[in-house]
Amino acid sequence: MLLPAPNGDSDQLPDLSFVSKPLYKIFRGNVNARIQRLLGEALAQKYSSGTGKSSITSASRTFPNTHNADDFFNRLRAELFRVREWNEKTTLTSFELFNEKGNMSERQTAIVGDFIRLSMAGAGKSDWAKVIEIVDEAGEAILTIKPSYNPTENESDKNTTSHFFTSTSTKSFCLEKNNAVVSFYVIELSEKANTGKTGNILETARNVAASMVGPYFGIQQGEWKTLCINFLRFTDQERNRGL
Repeated sequence: MLLPAPNGDSDQLPDLSFVSKPLYKIFRGNVNARIQRLLGEALAQKYSSGTGKSSITSASRTFPNTHNADDFFNRLRAELFRVREWNEKTTLTSFELFNEKGNMSERQTAIVGDFIRLSMAGAGKSDWAKVIEIVDEAGEAILTIKPSYNPTENESDKNTTSHFFTSTSTKSFCLEKNNAVVSFYVIELSEKANTGKTGNILETARNVAASMVGPYFGIQQGEWKTLCINFLRFTDQERNRGL
């Protein structure tokens, strides 16, 4: 079953960027090296100014033994890098994978240098991000993206950022196994609204307007919570096996 939140009200772990330092350390002690560093950076930004916003969204599932956790983790680590399959796990956002030349990728699995088009319902336009790092190691798998220019435009200006956030921000999708617990995190760092280096005036206006509307951030966080929970859902076959 999914681990309950500390207050017992939800099967979703809380957004750790809003919890106290002592409670945060409880979670930090149960993650792998790379993910631990990302969580530490997010926490540091929470208590500093001028670095942009950070957030952590997560969900976890516990198993009766490490063997079952290993099987589950190994299935999910392949799904993590098949970006198009994320479309089955969110409600308002769609994802499409493009290669480094800006053409729709024939591959199902993302690699460093690929682009991802994120389209959120009601956002006014699609946002573009580039895959800048992939980690696939024992106990942890991570895909990190950062806002980028639109690679599909005939004369793409690589100095522009076709995304709501500036190019200094990053978003890491992390899968972690610690003993008999499998967790999924979305860790966002250095997020600042992109109101300068956009491709056109309309895009700038969209970003300015969205940055002034608090619910936009809440909707986005809600989408990542949905993604975290749905990534950890059992398949019918796994249910039949009694995992």
